[in-house]
This record gives sequence, structure tokens and C-alpha cells, in this order.
Amino acid sequence: MHFQHPPHAEMKLVSCVRGAVLDVAVDLRAGSATFLKWHAQELSAENRRALLIPEGFAHGFQALTSDCELIYLHSKPYIAGSEGALHAKDPALDIAWPLEITEMSERDQKHPYLTDQFAGLTP
Repeated sequence: MHFQHPPHAEMKLVSCVRGAVLDVAVDLRAGSATFLKWHAQELSAENRRALLIPEGFAHGFQALTSDCELIYLHSKPYIAGSEGALHAKDPALDIAWPLEITEMSERDQKHPYLTDQFAGLTP
């Protein structure tokens, strides 16, 4: 689950042009009524849906087919020093992934779980 810390927070528009994925956004905005809640949407070449992920949200997806291609449009450039991430299997997020997570990059496996110190993102 990836995001950019302010002031480099970005909005993303994600669509799937081949295959199918479950696309997930998690609200990380401090003080939000939906803080740490997630929303998921199946995106596929067949349903032609897209998901707009606002600034202050973490984003991740699970491939539902073996032949996925996604297109991301970002509102700001990527700044490596501003990247943040959460572990997709974090029980505090309790994301209902439809398939067992059997493959995850080594980098994503190292992302942290939330602690009580995480108060959210502020602009």
C-alpha cells in the first residue's frame, strides 16, 4: 500500500486495460471520518472502470488474472524521499483481499505494520 507524504501527496487515476485487479485505497488523512478505512473496486478491461484515489490515500492492488496491465495517471511527480507504504496484510487495515496473497515483492514484504504512533497524514 503506497503513498506520498505531503507536500508531495498525489492523486491517482487507475484503470486496467488487460485482465482484472482488485484496486484498493486506504484513507490516511488525519482527522478524517473514514481514517484507516478502505475502499475496493474491481477494475478490468471488460468493465472499463477506473478508480480515482485522492491525495492522502494509500493505494495497492491484487491481480485477479495472470495477464494484468494497469495505467496510472498521477497528479504530481514521484519523489523517492517522500514515499511511504503500509503492509498489505496489516491486520489493523483488515483488507478483504479476495485471493490468498501468495506473491509479494521483497520490497513490499518489508513495509511496516501500523503502530499507535501513526496519527495520519496532514497537508
